[in-house]
Amino acid sequence: MYKLLKAGFYRLRKELVFKLFIVSSIIVAIFIAKKDYKAWGQVGINEAIVEFMIYIGFFISIFVSIFVGKEHSEGIIRNKIIVRT
Repeated sequence: MYKLLKAGFYRLRKELVFKLFIVSSIIVAIFIAKKDYKAWGQVGINEAIVEFMIYIGFFISIFVSIFVGKEHSEGIIRNKIIVRT
């Protein structure tokens, strides 16, 4: 199982889409912090986290659907099931 997980993370590290999701989530976090700072004069950590969680849920749903669909279409999931049994 460790080898499968390691191989999955290695594939993610090579993907451009994964890097774009990481960069876009950092940009959204900075944008939210700036917006909250301008609105209230200071960043309330609870409000910023709650607002950022909405965007993170959006990013995670897109990310998971892209990569699970890709693994399914390439047969990687089938191969993992065959190896485990």
